[in-house]
Amino acid sequence: MTRREFLKYLGFGLAGLMVPTKNIEQIGTDLIDQDLNVLYGRITQSGHELYKEPDQTADVIQSMDMDSVWRITGVRINQANSTNPIWYELDYSGFAHSRRVQPVRKIRNKPVLSIPKDGCLGEVTMPFVDAYSSLVKDQDIIYRFYYSATFWVLDVVIDHDMKIWYKLLDDRSYKFYYIPADHMRIVPDEELSPISPHVPFEDKKIIVDLASQVLTAYEEERLVFQTKISSGIRLLEGGFATPKGIYRVMRKRPCRHMANPPNAYGSGFDLPGVPWVSYFTGDGIALHGTYWHNDYGNPSSHGCVNMSPQTSKWIYRWTTPTVPPDNYYYSGTDGTRVIIQ
Repeated sequence: MTRREFLKYLGFGLAGLMVPTKNIEQIGTDLIDQDLNVLYGRITQSGHELYKEPDQTADVIQSMDMDSVWRITGVRINQANSTNPIWYELDYSGFAHSRRVQPVRKIRNKPVLSIPKDGCLGEVTMPFVDAYSSLVKDQDIIYRFYYSATFWVLDVVIDHDMKIWYKLLDDRSYKFYYIPADHMRIVPDEELSPISPHVPFEDKKIIVDLASQVLTAYEEERLVFQTKISSGIRLLEGGFATPKGIYRVMRKRPCRHMANPPNAYGSGFDLPGVPWVSYFTGDGIALHGTYWHNDYGNPSSHGCVNMSPQTSKWIYRWTTPTVPPDNYYYSGTDGTRVIIQ
């Protein structure tokens, strides 16, 4: 393959892992443990296999546990996996296909001690963090939150041991959760500012090609952004195919607890903190970030258009309507066109 093709695939596979330099500068003074030069992979499904070579016919070294965290020490391309050819070398020990390896960082932050009255947005910066129902002794762990998941932060709480916690809103059940504050960063307002605000909303459009699993963004007829996606999976008996048609972004959430019970077509899901959600249908189909898989190029969602968190953040900021930084829910009529074909 050419160097250009290699860099393209590398970008698809590591899109959720790169922290833009501007963002590092913005949060640098708030870091208390900078691990920005080491890249890690969190295993998102138990039993994901580590191979001797980047090939599924190679010898299996071991089956990995969910939430085990490995250093990503290299990237290899195997065209036998034509839709997603990216493999990661882990800890110099072997190779795992990227589909079940979430690229992550380990960044601990200096807690912010003053939260706006109506709350603000926070983003998990460690591979995972356990969320508690309260701060009483022997409190229950309700969820495990993952790197790049976003939540609405309501308050700062200091417990009797002088440990600092953030109080988070569950925007589905309207319950509250508590996590150690150093595992989350507060997203500054400038990171929520719109991209290309001078372009009229009528001149922006997104085309999602289901056959190639590629999303392309245009300003008038000029291509400004392109990325691999993972759309809804179609099963023989029906399933969760992303609906074709012409839509508009109608509402947005910088964070959302998505859940759905099992049905005749498959298992359900319960996913708190889904980041950068841009809905384009009334029944909840959206463009959004994904922390539970890294298999862009292959359909695997329940109908939505999955992207890496960093990619979905760009889409969230570029599309209209523009969400004010102090809102965790916003709707409007001047939404960007979304064409699913």
